[in-house]
Amino acid sequence: MLKRNKAIIGAGGVAVALTMALAALGPTGAYFSDTEQGSIDGTKGSIKIAGVDSLDLHFTNMLPGEMQTVSERYVNNGLSPQDVWVVFNNAEALHALNDEGTFMEFHLSANGTALFDSANLNDNGDGVPGCAGFDPAGCWPLERAYKLQENLAPGSIGKVSFSAMIAAKAVGQSEVGGGDWLPYPVKQQNGAPVTPTDAGLPYQIVATQVGQEPGH
Repeated sequence: MLKRNKAIIGAGGVAVALTMALAALGPTGAYFSDTEQGSIDGTKGSIKIAGVDSLDLHFTNMLPGEMQTVSERYVNNGLSPQDVWVVFNNAEALHALNDEGTFMEFHLSANGTALFDSANLNDNGDGVPGCAGFDPAGCWPLERAYKLQENLAPGSIGKVSFSAMIAAKAVGQSEVGGGDWLPYPVKQQNGAPVTPTDAGLPYQIVATQVGQEPGH
């Protein structure tokens, strides 16, 4: 009888030890759970600009002392807000305008806000000394790019205007006796002007992601 009780006590001790060991390992066995599946997707925005009318603008029969203004509307055809710029992308034509000095006046505005005004256009492209000695007010060349509008919403329309006037003092100058406005190029070759091969002032309306500048 004594041996049997010892056996029972021994078995009970093993059971208690196993129970304590399992308790130390934490809960075990079956449990409830649930899972919900998700995904990440999206759409791409777009930057797109278009002219509402024609982008080809014309000054007609320009005369000294008479300002002319031409305008163009643009629209955000993309899906995202965008900044809008005007870029004068032909360096030869831009220099031809800035070579006019005090013989040409030029203005740029967008949505009623003046962006550029100059009656003394000179970028020193011919190596001419600085303008300060020629005009107390200095000279202001038209730059390559100007921001027309910030954060233009999709579907919204803006307007850019260009104004030009041949100076009154140009009366009697041979170049105002008909012909194209702003012939170019005007670079010197061996001390003599080259023969112009084109005329006018090419430009681009450029849309960029908000906060970005147009590339060169």
